Amino acid sequence: MKLSPKVISLVLGILLVSMTLLAIPLYWYTRDALETELGLQLKRINLIISKNIDLELVSMLVNEPGLVSIRHRLEQELARFTVPGIEGLTLYSQEGAILAQDKALNPKFSRISTALPGLLALENDHEGVVSEIYELADGGHIKAAALPLLLDQDTRVILVTWTSVSYMTVIKQMTGSLFWIFLAALLLAVSMTLIFTRSLIIPVRALSDYARAIQSNINSEPIHLGRKDEFGDLNRSLIEMHVEIRKQEESARQLLSGIAHEIKNPLGGMEIYTGLLQEELSSGSNAHDFADHRSYLAKINEELTHLKQIVQEYLDYARPLKSRIETMTISEIHADILSLLKPEMSMHSQTVTLTGTAELQADRSKLHRVFLNLIQNGLQAAGEQGQVNIRVQRLPNLVEIDFSDNGTGIPEADWQHIFQPYFSTRDRGFGLGLTIVQSIVVELGGTIVVQKSDQEGTIFRITLPIRISAR
Repeated sequence: MKLSPKVISLVLGILLVSMTLLAIPLYWYTRDALETELGLQLKRINLIISKNIDLELVSMLVNEPGLVSIRHRLEQELARFTVPGIEGLTLYSQEGAILAQDKALNPKFSRISTALPGLLALENDHEGVVSEIYELADGGHIKAAALPLLLDQDTRVILVTWTSVSYMTVIKQMTGSLFWIFLAALLLAVSMTLIFTRSLIIPVRALSDYARAIQSNINSEPIHLGRKDEFGDLNRSLIEMHVEIRKQEESARQLLSGIAHEIKNPLGGMEIYTGLLQEELSSGSNAHDFADHRSYLAKINEELTHLKQIVQEYLDYARPLKSRIETMTISEIHADILSLLKPEMSMHSQTVTLTGTAELQADRSKLHRVFLNLIQNGLQAAGEQGQVNIRVQRLPNLVEIDFSDNGTGIPEADWQHIFQPYFSTRDRGFGLGLTIVQSIVVELGGTIVVQKSDQEGTIFRITLPIRISAR
């Protein structure tokens, strides 16, 4: 089910429930309050009449119903109690016969039989009873109250007071008004819901189209909604995601291009030396040419080593290994690096010095990789008689390690790119060394920055925690 019908159904459902919960209690509470008040008024009127009517005349009429003069006098006395709103005053015998009634009032109320059984079936109810509201054939409404009048121990009459219920007309009008109000509110709600749904659906559809466009073409143009609400936030997040995906796509392309480029060069050299070796062997070489053959094989082996190094670099970048945390010292790592680089350093009169040391918890092989990469970079930048100085300073809960060389430095414009994949300032560089170094340092909970770099050399500063949790 689409979002638009859901929103419309939700709004209409809320409106229907709200109007129902409001209108029905309002109707019944208003009607009950008015009806209760009217019944109390009728009871009070009956009580007043019962205390002021001439019971002697009533008693005479009960004993002699044919006394016309007595009835006339009693009806004149009933007329004295007529007030605005009272439609009929009638005295009934216990058998239900009319003894007297106010002739000045509408006599039709005395012929209403629907209320009489309940009103005349009174026993010793001194407060009297009140009937329900009855609707007449002409559309009017009446309500009656009855009160027993005790003439002696065995004789009683029933005083019934009738009144028209004029407020029922108002209630009917209110019911009709509530219907039209509900209908108008329903139409207004539908209209507002359609407008609201349109304003809701349009950006949703735009964002959906944008997402599909990204899926089908990563280089599609971004869609800007220009909104400042939640849809605007979602739109900006989607644009940022699009930019990041494009960066990752570009990075992947650079990776493939870098792999192809790095592998192509050594393969080309191997092809050349293999061709030369094959040509000389096929032409019947003599013992004097064995030295050339060995040099060709040495070149091929060198290119194979270079290929292996390229593959290892990309594997390290693509598949970082899980850390194995152990306790070690910086001086131990320094000693391992020196033993590994000593032959090459001796050929170029290069030196690596360590000032200070510290004990910390880290992955030995990964920290070894960080030191090896930074030291090799420093020695290659410094060239003949190059120097790399490592300074270790212990801070609270941290170790600060500076790697400084006396090379030519890194141009300031390149500082923000040196940790990016595939960026290299050397002809045969892979552009992954510092990227891997940064990822290892971050994985170990530390940071690495270029502290300084100019014509006098470069300083890389690494900060690592003393204790590192295994990951």
